[in-house]
Amino acid sequence: MQVDRLSGADLSDANLTGAQLHEDNMASANLTGADLTDANVTKVTWDNTTCPDGTNSDDDGGTCGNNLS
Repeated sequence: MQVDRLSGADLSDANLTGAQLHEDNMASANLTGADLTDANVTKVTWDNTTCPDGTNSDDDGGTCGNNLS
């Protein structure tokens, strides 16, 4: 079941170390500078998400999975 609680959230510089984000909807969220070390990001929706490294998920194959730091 996908959760929409983080869609559009401003999580810039947030400490999300070890967060359980499995199946979360991160569409249009801002994760610039966020720490996702050891976070579970399987089956996350990354639509138009600003990744921790400042790139946009839409420009990176629809994911931030390779741009978490």
